[in-house]
Amino acid sequence: MFVFLMGLVIAMIFVTAMIVNYVIAPHPAQVSLREVWQNMGFLQKLAVFVLFLITLGAEYRALAASAFATQEIWSGRGVRFWQAIRSVRRKQLRLFWMVLLASMVTGPLALIVGPILLFATAPGFPVAILEGKTAIAAVKRGDTLMKKDQGKIAILVILWLGIAFAAVLGWIRFLVFLQDQFGQPLPWYLRPVPVLGLWLILLIPQLYMIALALIYLERRRREMDSASALQTEAPA
Repeated sequence: MFVFLMGLVIAMIFVTAMIVNYVIAPHPAQVSLREVWQNMGFLQKLAVFVLFLITLGAEYRALAASAFATQEIWSGRGVRFWQAIRSVRRKQLRLFWMVLLASMVTGPLALIVGPILLFATAPGFPVAILEGKTAIAAVKRGDTLMKKDQGKIAILVILWLGIAFAAVLGWIRFLVFLQDQFGQPLPWYLRPVPVLGLWLILLIPQLYMIALALIYLERRRREMDSASALQTEAPA
């Protein structure tokens, strides 16, 4: 099921690409994307940006649904694809958008500020998704709950960013290799390869979110066990 959640993002990317290619900025196949972008007007670029945000929203929803599905499976309950998708509310995605906005306003420093923000807010993501808290409240609650797991979270962030960067770089080089070998457009039997590569890349942040959710669930279990033990000892 987790793979199909990110498949929803792939479907959204495909739909938005079709809209851009055939509605917003129709262009011959041999024209480069850079030329297409340079020839766009302001409204066309604005429409592309809106579609980009819609695609990001789909990815954030899929990541949040992955955390919900992890909780259900961890608790021994079954979960279906649409059940996981419908479990996500806009309130639970605010932390994603807050991190994105904070990174964007820093401009060129986003490459430095972004990873720092991802590490600082990481404990808040499972809290925001699974407890439904607001962005700031989720970060505070996550920091308190997962204070002893900062080392694990730092390793997760480093692995996620490092593997994602290497995967994207390898994917681009592989596509260039295919174009050099087979020309553009690719033969029909190779056309699914770019999509499959992108699908695999999208699994990287999903695995990161699942790992965060598991850390959160373990800490919450210990918190509940401690609270139960205190309540048992209280009458004595």
